[in-house]
Amino acid sequence: MDKIKKIILVIFLLVLVYFGYKILIKEHEVSYKIDKYNIKEHFYINKSHYYDLIINKDKLNYTYTLNKNLSKEKRIIKSIKTYKSNNLVCIVPIYKDDIESNVYCNLDNEEVSIDYLIKTYNNDFKKIKKKIKKYKIEYPSSSKVYKKYKNNTVFQNNILDNYNYYIWTYKGILVLNNKELKYQKVLNYDLYDNIMAISIDRYYVIFENTDVNGIENIHYYDSRKNKLNTFKLKEKLSKDSYINGIVDNIIYVTDRKNKKEYKINIYKQTIIQVDDDINYIIYENNQKKTLSKSDFFKNDQYFDNKQIRDNKVTDSLELIKENNYYYYYKNNRIYKALDTNKKYSKLLLELDDIKEWKVYNNTIVIMARDTIYQYTEKEGLRKIVKSNELKYNYKNIYKIGKK
Repeated sequence: MDKIKKIILVIFLLVLVYFGYKILIKEHEVSYKIDKYNIKEHFYINKSHYYDLIINKDKLNYTYTLNKNLSKEKRIIKSIKTYKSNNLVCIVPIYKDDIESNVYCNLDNEEVSIDYLIKTYNNDFKKIKKKIKKYKIEYPSSSKVYKKYKNNTVFQNNILDNYNYYIWTYKGILVLNNKELKYQKVLNYDLYDNIMAISIDRYYVIFENTDVNGIENIHYYDSRKNKLNTFKLKEKLSKDSYINGIVDNIIYVTDRKNKKEYKINIYKQTIIQVDDDINYIIYENNQKKTLSKSDFFKNDQYFDNKQIRDNKVTDSLELIKENNYYYYYKNNRIYKALDTNKKYSKLLLELDDIKEWKVYNNTIVIMARDTIYQYTEKEGLRKIVKSNELKYNYKNIYKIGKK
């Protein structure tokens, strides 16, 4: 009897250790081989469970992120099905758990998004789609249905759930989401130039930069309460000011004229000078750094919050970091990669006449010609708002934020 009790106790302890390990583990990395493909699997927790996967064989590379709670399981892929048509090679990974499959493709030895293949009417992909019907894969799609609202053409069905698009109309903002379209008046006169605006959490924030004596009022619209609030600054900012970025829901602003840096908390309605006339604060890759006064004012200092950064389009291949990926632009195309050397680059989209682009929570927001587009790998490239006014004035006019 004692022997049985000891065995039960050992089993209980082993189970306890196993589940304790499962609870405590936050990350793992494993490499393995399936169907002649090399797989690198990186699991981590960032509010939710994620798996970054790199799959390669010969010159073929496939990279993607899976957002699934698989109980922190390792080696989640059990097989890989390959489909080929001419110079297009696609794979469908099959997982140990019964979760939906997806398809990933390589065209001319370059990884490309499924939406790119659809938008370019790739005939080889049409053939492969017929072969993989049994997997019931959901493909990116967009709606052509639109509504006319205050001289704008709005593709309301294309807006992501729980997000707002804000369009500054010189006196107020259009608030656009997939449930409703509305207008919020902010000023009694037009604000055309030097627009300082940003979205933070569920708020749209704009600095009233019209008075020659400087900025005294900050207006912020609460999208959940549908309410406009005004915060009067105790210390005015000069008109020659700009927004550095957001860190922990605090807005950092620099006054170029007076050589001062501030942090503004709209929740508490406070403004605090953060420099001591020697050290000025910047954030790179979410890491706080300090610069001397001379170094700080050599250039405008934008943090890594891509929501507010004005990424002017050049072929300089400037990288935008968002979570574990780097995004860059070249020749009317936007790519994502795994590191600063652009390793494992994936072509996401191609669009003519891109004026600027930003990244917000892995959603790419693009201004091209007279239209605002959004792109996610799940939904693909979608039109959001088209306006003749955007042809001529788009600087800080549009923002995306939480609903």
